[in-house]
Amino acid sequence: MEREIRKLRAALARREGGRGRRFSPELRREISGVGRRLRGEGMSWNGIGATLGLPMATVQRLCDGYAPGFTPVEIVGGAATGGLVVVTPTGFRVEGLDAHGAVMLIRQLA
Repeated sequence: MEREIRKLRAALARREGGRGRRFSPELRREISGVGRRLRGEGMSWNGIGATLGLPMATVQRLCDGYAPGFTPVEIVGGAATGGLVVVTPTGFRVEGLDAHGAVMLIRQLA
């Protein structure tokens, strides 16, 4: 793994970087592969970024396959739920609340 990291860092050093510059598809795959393996070994996103010499957000975006402006969703069929639905900014969803339950939940989360 160390040799692969050195090889990737060397490739990144040869690349002309800068805000808005895109990585080649091959380099994206390499960053994603190494990043995912390091993440699987328990390393933090900050640690992976420092190891590769890239911003943490860049490494995380490339490893997660994140495309700005798009969020993957799953569409499921089923009966409509009754009551209120509360969705937090982080995506936590609670369905079927009455007004009192929604107020209590918001107070607890605040």
